[in-house]
Amino acid sequence: MRTMKKVVVLLSLLAVTPAFAEDAGTVDPWFSTFSIIAVDPSTGELGVAVESRAFAAGAAVPFAKPGVGAVATQASANRQYGPKAIALLEQGLTPAEVVKRITDEDAGRDTRQVAVIDMKGRSAVHTGKRVIDRNSDPKDPVHNGAWAGHVTGTNFSVQGNTLASEAVVKAMAEAYDHGTGSMAERLMDALDAGQSKGGDVRGMQSAGILVVRPLPPNSESTLERIVDIRVDDATNPFVELRRLLNLTLGVPNKLTERSSQLARDGKFADAIAEQKKAIAIAPNNERLHYALAQRYAQAGEPWNALTPLEEAVRRQPYLKREAAADPLLAPLRQYGEFKRLVGE
Repeated sequence: MRTMKKVVVLLSLLAVTPAFAEDAGTVDPWFSTFSIIAVDPSTGELGVAVESRAFAAGAAVPFAKPGVGAVATQASANRQYGPKAIALLEQGLTPAEVVKRITDEDAGRDTRQVAVIDMKGRSAVHTGKRVIDRNSDPKDPVHNGAWAGHVTGTNFSVQGNTLASEAVVKAMAEAYDHGTGSMAERLMDALDAGQSKGGDVRGMQSAGILVVRPLPPNSESTLERIVDIRVDDATNPFVELRRLLNLTLGVPNKLTERSSQLARDGKFADAIAEQKKAIAIAPNNERLHYALAQRYAQAGEPWNALTPLEEAVRRQPYLKREAAADPLLAPLRQYGEFKRLVGE
């Protein structure tokens, strides 16, 4: 009897496996996705940004090589498309020729969506027949009916599948084309714009931004990936992705500099608010907590300075000696708690 029960259980598990085959890794995972690829001829930057209702899309979809081109591979993503496309671009093929070559060689091309852009701003996109069929099939258990396609602009291309409507890619194109700031910031704004129009009909899970730039001649720098961030699994990955982007772009330090200037100008409430914004972006940075303690002390609120100072010292005990000699923290010296913190 026990043997029979085990057989029944095993047969039951086998019976349900096909329904979860895509998630079990038996085929390429389906990245229900919207993405944007771009080049900035003036800076030499190449970028890819992506959001998907799939785990770790930021690690699977974007590929880019400085001075060569960028690729986004999605839908039933073929991760070999990235390195193959880059290699073909290096051989002098146009994006259109690259896309044709890699899809012609792939028996699964009808399930793929791939976009390629080169340094001249030329781009090409392939959206397989099965991608379109799945998106428009209300009986499909994964997609439940949606839209797939792309929009091409000057020096960029936006593409997606399983989307609420064509308005998703149009909004992304508009946001990027008329955006300001760095390429990474414009890519982030494009993702936000796409989500504002409904994004992926299955919801959100992961996102990523990749921006690369060639090293200047005779540069001592070794940094070609100037932005390389991703959120693999979150209810709203854009919240954390924007925090990581702000961290990458040095926003906390800029806010701290502004906070310091506001305090020197006697605008203490604004200075404290700016410093709290910096901490919200980089809560693990002891220097930001230390700076908040300084702002409170400058504002004539030494009792409020003790908490951020304690947090700073807890993270980095070396700050004890600095705090003890800091003239900005002089108002705290009347408190026994301060003496305990700095070891006096």
